[in-house]
Amino acid sequence: MKNPYFKTALGIYISYCMLGMIVILLSTNMQFLTKQFNTDAAGISFLISIEGLARAATLYIAGRLSDKFGRKKFICIAPLIMIIFLVGTPLSPNYQVAVLVSVFAGIAHAFMDAGSYPSLLECFPKTPGTAAVLIKAFIATGGVILPFIIAFFVAKNMFYGYTFYLIAIIMFLNSMFLFSRKFPKANETNDVKVTQNVKELHDEKFVPKPIFKKEGIALIVIGFTSNAIFMGFQTWMPTYAQNVLGMSQINSLKSITYYSIGAVISVLILAKLLQKTIKPILVLLVYPIIGLTVLASILLIRTSTVTIIGFFLIGLSSAGVLQMAQATMGELFSKNKGATIALVSTASGVAAAVIPALTGLILRHYDILHVFYFMIIIFVIAISTSIFAFVRYYKVVRLSKHKYTI
Repeated sequence: MKNPYFKTALGIYISYCMLGMIVILLSTNMQFLTKQFNTDAAGISFLISIEGLARAATLYIAGRLSDKFGRKKFICIAPLIMIIFLVGTPLSPNYQVAVLVSVFAGIAHAFMDAGSYPSLLECFPKTPGTAAVLIKAFIATGGVILPFIIAFFVAKNMFYGYTFYLIAIIMFLNSMFLFSRKFPKANETNDVKVTQNVKELHDEKFVPKPIFKKEGIALIVIGFTSNAIFMGFQTWMPTYAQNVLGMSQINSLKSITYYSIGAVISVLILAKLLQKTIKPILVLLVYPIIGLTVLASILLIRTSTVTIIGFFLIGLSSAGVLQMAQATMGELFSKNKGATIALVSTASGVAAAVIPALTGLILRHYDILHVFYFMIIIFVIAISTSIFAFVRYYKVVRLSKHKYTI
């Protein structure tokens, strides 16, 4: 809290708490939206994909521009663009308009990521891994809160769009707050001495130097698989609970709450461990192994108790993986980190575009169990890539001479 950019970081984290609600708004309101737009679950999953596609198409350019023109502009504009989606979706007269406003959601998400991740690394240069992983904590917190907000409006028999409007109001107020805050300069830290030390140690840290075509590409793939896992579960957990376990709509939404609680707990643990004990690269290796084991248990033992515990554990074992990949990318390729981190974010955006559409098609032609069989494939890819990244990391990073907390 003594950090001069503490309030700046707090505003960024609040934006991500709201984003944690926004990314599951369509899936949690699927029953209302299918009626409004006269479509099916696959049609709504396509809207989710449009957001991911627009984000992926915008991210790299936004990352480059944030390096050049500063993070603050992008971070403050992002919530205002997101409001177009939040207000426009409930008011959309047809599916085509809903597709258009989903594009604005993707652009806003890209602007937020492009400015926020590098800014947090620059606000907290001594603990960048912790700063990055806390984003996931706030995203997960939003996921915990949203089902209760929806349940409140449903219980009062009120218009589902009020949830969208409430988030829009908070986003607007937070944008005004961020506009008044001071930001660190791009690619600089708020501690000159730390900056000098980092520059002096950087060349000595790597033997040999990192190769982007190897560990860089691996981290980009992990960026894809981490968000693919997140999107797959956040989109289809309620459907699984309803179709396989026979839960009601309101009770099925609790599956997202269990997942998000697990994510929050995981991130809080990681935030502490990253300061003293473990490195992000280890998280990238261990978490998908745990997730695959738990998913197999859920599919083999189809009971409410096992599913609830399983979704909690998957939330626990998937939270922060994307942020760990971004932190590792920033460590290995620190020059122009806005652009390099944006490549990982772009991969996650591609996942957000591809996975909802692809799993929606699977559901249209098969059933919800096949969606989760497909998720097993994603976990296998994640584990294979993380093993390669782990081995490469310890080949290029000189750990014997310096100790780094990342």
